[in-house]
Amino acid sequence: MQDYYSLIHAVLSYIEAHLNENIRPADLEQCMCISYPHLREVFQHSVRQPIGRYVLSRRIANAAYELAHTKRTALDIAVSMGFGNPDTFTRSFSRITGMNPSEFRASGHRVGRKRIAAGIYGPSILKERLTDGSTMKEDLQMEKEIKKDSGSCILYGVRKVNYCYEEATPFPACLRTVLNYLGQEIDYCYLMAATGAAFRLRWNPNCWDGGNVDVSVIYENPEEAYVRAFRAAGRSFAFLRREKSDKQGFMDFIRKEIDEGRPVIALGIIGPPEASVITGYRNDGGTLLGWNFFQEMGEFGGGHTIDESGYFVTDSWWENPSTTLLMSVGETEAPWGDTAEILKNALRILTSPSVGNHAGGQEAYKLWAQKLSDDREFSEQMPMPERFDRLMCHNDALTMTSEGRAYAGYYLKYAAEEFEKSGDSVKASLAKKAAAHFMKEFEISQKIGALSQGKNDETGMLLLFDKSVREKAVALIREAAREDAAAAEAIGEIV
Repeated sequence: MQDYYSLIHAVLSYIEAHLNENIRPADLEQCMCISYPHLREVFQHSVRQPIGRYVLSRRIANAAYELAHTKRTALDIAVSMGFGNPDTFTRSFSRITGMNPSEFRASGHRVGRKRIAAGIYGPSILKERLTDGSTMKEDLQMEKEIKKDSGSCILYGVRKVNYCYEEATPFPACLRTVLNYLGQEIDYCYLMAATGAAFRLRWNPNCWDGGNVDVSVIYENPEEAYVRAFRAAGRSFAFLRREKSDKQGFMDFIRKEIDEGRPVIALGIIGPPEASVITGYRNDGGTLLGWNFFQEMGEFGGGHTIDESGYFVTDSWWENPSTTLLMSVGETEAPWGDTAEILKNALRILTSPSVGNHAGGQEAYKLWAQKLSDDREFSEQMPMPERFDRLMCHNDALTMTSEGRAYAGYYLKYAAEEFEKSGDSVKASLAKKAAAHFMKEFEISQKIGALSQGKNDETGMLLLFDKSVREKAVALIREAAREDAAAAEAIGEIV
């Protein structure tokens, strides 16, 4: 089912945008360009609910939101959500929530929003789980505690990692979480700079590649970003690669680290080969617990459940072909990496025109703009999953040039302070100059995102397919490229 993430994301987005309509199998077949029986099978596997049941649960969640936050009558809400009569609405609401609409309104249940899929949020009953299991409990930050039983060891109190405004690059976030748990305070900004993630833009010229944003494509060696981060943090480390091991080898590696009180960083486990944190195991390692950036996204929900701690729980992690690498964090601490090395590496990333199968530096900006300028890539007859591939690839580029350049700017400001302390006013001035260009690029990227309202849903997709929107985006991308080149020039003078 690995190839169906874009399809499920498109279906979830379509459903969320059309909840007050009669969503017919024929409509889904036409939009997704896939037979309904096949779609039904894929959806059941990924979301673990039949499509009809899922649509009903989402309508009920939206109705619950209206009951909790407005004074609209239950009848008015029922009609607006597409229910034919109030009796049908009441029966459906009671079956899913365990209460009729009046009882629910009086109960004081907290209703807010949850992540439906990547970049898509919708109403959810937060205080308690729906009886059909379609919503998750509130996240709990448990006290630091190690619980060991026969065949089981779980490290509680490991800080959650997930996509948020402050942290949108999985590996630096995961490493920071693990180091913090082990008692080492380290800044996410520093890890973004040390890995090189703060300075990257990558674009695969051969396709709309969802892997452009992965830190593994920053360098020719896909593990270089990880190695640089561990060394910059002054930590020893060990890797275990899938091609060098079997499932038992992975289980033994995980058990050893967890038993000694150290969370493990893994690629994959749930969803694509991005970093996640393993915080425990059950069944001698056959079942894993932890934090994963994709655990709350419906398109990746086929093989795991959620523990009361908030950790994911999965026993199908080895069956995920994206589970490719384990990383342990050693107890050894050494001096941290220095500013000169990080800036030298930043210049290399900013100016390399190609890295493996991906374009970098100014060439990546050029290809990004060219793709958005090509009307053939944005046909209105294109199936929705392919449309979403373009939106997500575009948004990934924005992540690299907005989150990345913001942290690049912060790091250069820090470097300027270091140069000033050492009495080198020339380098301090150049670092401030580079920081200003990076922060300007961050602001431009925010403007590009605003053109599609910063959304990863059907609204954002429709806006990106508007030629006038893309023309504005292209002009801003070229402006951002000029700021990036100016920042690289200033760093070049420093190093």
